[in-house]
Amino acid sequence: MSMPAAWPIPVEQIVGFLAVESLHSSSKTLMYVAALSYLSKLTGNPNPLEDPITCCMVIALKRRAGILRDKYLPITIEVLRSLLGALESVCITPYECMLFRAIFTVAFFGALRIGEMVAKHRDVVQPELLYLSDLQLMERRVVLFLRNSPVGQERHVISLGLSGEPWVCPVLALRSYLRVRSQLEGPLFVHSDNRTVTKREFLRVLRWALQLLGLSPEQYGVHSFWLGTAVTTARCGYPGEDVTRLARWPCVIPERS
Repeated sequence: MSMPAAWPIPVEQIVGFLAVESLHSSSKTLMYVAALSYLSKLTGNPNPLEDPITCCMVIALKRRAGILRDKYLPITIEVLRSLLGALESVCITPYECMLFRAIFTVAFFGALRIGEMVAKHRDVVQPELLYLSDLQLMERRVVLFLRNSPVGQERHVISLGLSGEPWVCPVLALRSYLRVRSQLEGPLFVHSDNRTVTKREFLRVLRWALQLLGLSPEQYGVHSFWLGTAVTTARCGYPGEDVTRLARWPCVIPERS
């Protein structure tokens, strides 16, 4: 495909490789990406399978190969409204309720990746994690300066405005959370004792809330908010280019039957 040789391999090259190879053998393609994942970890580079687009393509390949039969659902705006209502019954303290309300709304409206919001492990450095200093709070808007952009080298900026529906407004949710959060510099989303929120804790609260609502927790995953943003935006009639830009995809969204 006349792509330049580079290591670690750029995300757009991996996506292009998967798109071409998947036309032939799903199982062989999965073997290739598993080897690539192993080599990346071995050499201290980021795991390419953690990229949301790559992850979705691998899931589709596994489903086609019969390895994975479950389909993860997106968190839509309707599901988000219900989740926020369930937080008061799921979270132990008012602080935790405001914390996860902020996480859920910002994840949805900002189309954030899981690694930009919460830590994989509390004692592991995570360069792409949002910090308090990466946030600029204004009267009617919140600006987030992402530390790692999958599209290019420059820092990606996400600007969130006041919503006409206060219940799901990310600006109001962040404002309430920041009023009770410690002003100490560190990861943006922390518990009342300044411990960083982890991926496991994020999933635990999400699954408890889904279960309380009578929804199947197994049908939702860590990227369901991000996926729901893209699905909801497309459903509202926005052009494909806007959806691509919002989701920070390195390539044009493929047509789906």
